[in-house]
Amino acid sequence: MTRWLILMFQLPARPTAARVRTWRKLQRLGAVFVRNSAYFLPWSEQAREDFEWLRADIGASGGEAMVVVAETASREAEAELISAFRDQRRAAFEALRRDALAMGRRSGKPRARDTRPAARDCADRLAALESTDYFGGVDRARDAARAAVSALQPKPGDHVMSTVSAAGLKTTQFKGRTWVTRPRPGIDRFASAWLIARFIDPRARFAFASAPQPTRRQPPAVTFDMYGGDFGHEGGGCTFETLVARFALRAPGLEWLARLVHVLDLKEDVSDIPEAPAVARLVEGLREMHADDRTLLDRGVEIIEALYRSRLQQESARPSTPARRRRTRARL
Repeated sequence: MTRWLILMFQLPARPTAARVRTWRKLQRLGAVFVRNSAYFLPWSEQAREDFEWLRADIGASGGEAMVVVAETASREAEAELISAFRDQRRAAFEALRRDALAMGRRSGKPRARDTRPAARDCADRLAALESTDYFGGVDRARDAARAAVSALQPKPGDHVMSTVSAAGLKTTQFKGRTWVTRPRPGIDRFASAWLIARFIDPRARFAFASAPQPTRRQPPAVTFDMYGGDFGHEGGGCTFETLVARFALRAPGLEWLARLVHVLDLKEDVSDIPEAPAVARLVEGLREMHADDRTLLDRGVEIIEALYRSRLQQESARPSTPARRRRTRARL
């Protein structure tokens, strides 16, 4: 029998922004609303992480939420749930197909508006739907959506980094520490470990535990990206953004990297970050390749370092702005 994660929550009627944000996140996760009572996902470590972060966000918005692990009492009930997931994916693929076809027709008209942003959106919607097609069985709708989207050519754009309040921690207070996180790291923990080693403590040690635990180490261990840990998701941002903000870190390329980690970890629209889909596939590939968490983290940190160096090269190669050229001439 399939194990299920169930999210039950209540949010205040006002302001409405929290309700809309929560609904959008549930849609991106592919969660199914069953019998007007709760949202369901098939159980996995990643799904548990997603629901737990969403639960914390609901609590921070003034609501209440609970995550439950359960099994269906009968095969008939399980079949009903799986059917609901397939129906939702089928409808979503069909809606995407219609939107992509309409976009293709508009792009062929004289004096049509630039359709590239919407074309990027279609491609990323397809990737998101395929990643949340948990039970398959909707091949016809999926293939039709793929065919419609494949005719569109997405282009890169910009994404706005979310901000996290509270800054001012001193890196000197965190030298010689062991940093503890959950097993099976992904993009946020890859990037956070890289940030810690590069900007906070080059000699930082990393360990893994399922939950924060009391320690007799002196100095004590620091937990990150763990429920109830020292550094985690705050203010709608991911753990990487929290670390950047709490330590007031500033460096070329860091804002771009924070945007990339944010959209991938929080399952948000990746259309504005052209590298995001490829990076997401690299992360999943590493998790498939390496069963050892330490090795997995090391390889993930290497990917983040490679991305960062590439970004620094791009930024240094950009032509200077007119204002910058005027300041340079003034100094000469």
